Amino acid sequence: MGYRKAPHRIEVSLAGHAEYGDVRATARGMDLSDYLELHGYTESPETTGKAGIVRQLERFADSLISWNIEEEDGRPTPPTKEEFFSLDGELALALATDWIERLGGKVDRPLPSGSPDGEPSPEVSIPMEPLSSHPLPTAVPA
Repeated sequence: MGYRKAPHRIEVSLAGHAEYGDVRATARGMDLSDYLELHGYTESPETTGKAGIVRQLERFADSLISWNIEEEDGRPTPPTKEEFFSLDGELALALATDWIERLGGKVDRPLPSGSPDGEPSPEVSIPMEPLSSHPLPTAVPA
C-alpha cells in the first residue's frame, strides 16, 4: 500500500501572543506548485504584479476553513476573505504569518524522546590555550 494523498489542514494558533493568545484557525495546506507561487518563485496570471505580502494574505484568506473569532456581541465571525481583510492588521498578519510558517514545517509539539537535549556544542568546551610553550620567532626575515 502506498501513500494516499489527502487534503492537508493547517492548525494556526497564536498561543502565547500577548493580545491574541487564544485565537485559533484552521486553513487548507497547499501543493508544491502553490507553495512556490506563494513565496514568489513562480507567477500565475492572478499573482502577476502583486506584492508578496498581498499575495500571501490573499492565499491565507482563501484557505480559511474555520476560526474562533467573534463579533463584539459574541456572534461567530464567518471565516471569509472579506472578514479576514476587515480584521485588525496586526491580528491578520499574525494569523497569516503562523500559517505560512506552518506550511514550511513549524510545529508546536515537543521533540521526540530520541531527540538530543540541546547540550552545548563541543567547540564551546575546547581549550583555547596555546598548543606548545615554544615562543614565536622574533627574527625578521631578510
